[in-house]
Amino acid sequence: MLQQSTRAPRKAKKSGGSPEAGAQATPDKQTRIGNAAMQQSVQNEGTCAIGNDEISSWLGAEREPPHGASTDGPVGPMRPSQLKAGKWGALIGPEDTVQLFAEDDLSDASFTVPDGKTCRILETVADRIKVQVRVGKENKQGWCAASLLSDQPKLNRDDDAPGLTDDFIYAKQKGDHSPADPKGTDTAQGALGDCYFIASMAAIANASPQVIKDAIKYNPATETYTVRFYEESGWGGDYKPVYIEVDSYLPTVAGNRNDPAYAGEPNGKMWPAIMEKAYAKWKGNYDVIGNGGYGAQSMAEITGARSQEKSPKSMKEDEVIPYFENAKKSGMAIYAAVENNRQSDAQMPFRGSGDGPLTATISHTHRWNHIVPGTMRITDKAGKMKGTVSDTGKEGDASAKLAGSPVDTGTVDYKANSANMKLKAGQGPAKAEDLELRFAYQGAVNADKLLVANHAYAFSGVVGGKELQFYNPWGTWQPKPVTPAEFLKHFTNISTNKAPQGATRA
Repeated sequence: MLQQSTRAPRKAKKSGGSPEAGAQATPDKQTRIGNAAMQQSVQNEGTCAIGNDEISSWLGAEREPPHGASTDGPVGPMRPSQLKAGKWGALIGPEDTVQLFAEDDLSDASFTVPDGKTCRILETVADRIKVQVRVGKENKQGWCAASLLSDQPKLNRDDDAPGLTDDFIYAKQKGDHSPADPKGTDTAQGALGDCYFIASMAAIANASPQVIKDAIKYNPATETYTVRFYEESGWGGDYKPVYIEVDSYLPTVAGNRNDPAYAGEPNGKMWPAIMEKAYAKWKGNYDVIGNGGYGAQSMAEITGARSQEKSPKSMKEDEVIPYFENAKKSGMAIYAAVENNRQSDAQMPFRGSGDGPLTATISHTHRWNHIVPGTMRITDKAGKMKGTVSDTGKEGDASAKLAGSPVDTGTVDYKANSANMKLKAGQGPAKAEDLELRFAYQGAVNADKLLVANHAYAFSGVVGGKELQFYNPWGTWQPKPVTPAEFLKHFTNISTNKAPQGATRA
């Protein structure tokens, strides 16, 4: 099942640790909590086959450092072997800022950007490149030395600023971040809609931590990591290892180069962020993996073993607890997905008279909840207004028109939770309060148990022999134990995966 939910902001994580305190926060980039179409086609750039250098690194043999790296003194970031228009990277040099110039002779200084700024190449001339960078709420262009470009995946798109990438900075995370004792609770999803992948890492770390340890190898000479994934050889074929090399420069929050913007926490374990970066590089970029994905697939890509899927709809209440107990006892990594959305109760928010204008303030059962565009329906319980009014929105829209046979004009603002419409002459209800409004919503589909729609969780264990405990890959807003009945009501998919070497920890 496609899962994309983005985590809550860090201020919720520092509010005292109680779920109730975290429940008052608003998720980062709320509009990303939605059902996005998985991009099946990915860029070839960044995909890596097994090469002699990767195999040598895996076996611990010495090899040449990547272009631009030196073992004499501090090691810099990986540099691209080819420069071409359209390639993404980051500008990383010896200073805190990078100077960009108006002309390709680098003689006319134009503006500066922070060191680590993500960019896209527009032109190349000899040893110079023209790049596009985000500055505030706009894209700007400038020239710089080609030697400043580092080989980094493109950041995710910024849903709050159409046409721009996330405004994060690549910064070096010093030291060896290999997973010495990986645990599922090491993971913390960031401002990226890849909960399916973060939950997969957590589930595998819970069941078979040795798989995670074996998947990430650090080379201290080059300060790079080689991360092993597995790729299916055609539909239903064997899984073959794929080795992806990345450095320790990670996207960080502007103003704090120790605060990972995507996977990871300040002063937390960094192996999830290293693995996430390698996964992004393999698949194309952060934007690709941030479009949502499937836990069954990503778990198989981490372990090399095919996942098994099961629909909770095929289960009875008394089968739920034994299923999870047996799966865990067998050494299975267990991933579970929550329903994409839930239908709201009817509400009568419209005020006005006759054919209008009629206005409404739409309410939600939780402050995180929001309307899924294209799901609104307005009917007249008294029957005077003939036909149904619906919204014309689609995913990502901030507002949309209201349409239907009785509508003259009408709009809905999804962010402001407001609607207004004027109906055709004689088409209005006897009274505005007769109009019933319903819609599908995402957000907290069960606020009491802290369950989030269109979100993936890693199974932790059975509590008291009668409830299920799941781990939220946000690293916060952990759900309370759910009963079998609640599980069957809200969860739509279970994926299990057993690494070839089996479980290494109970």
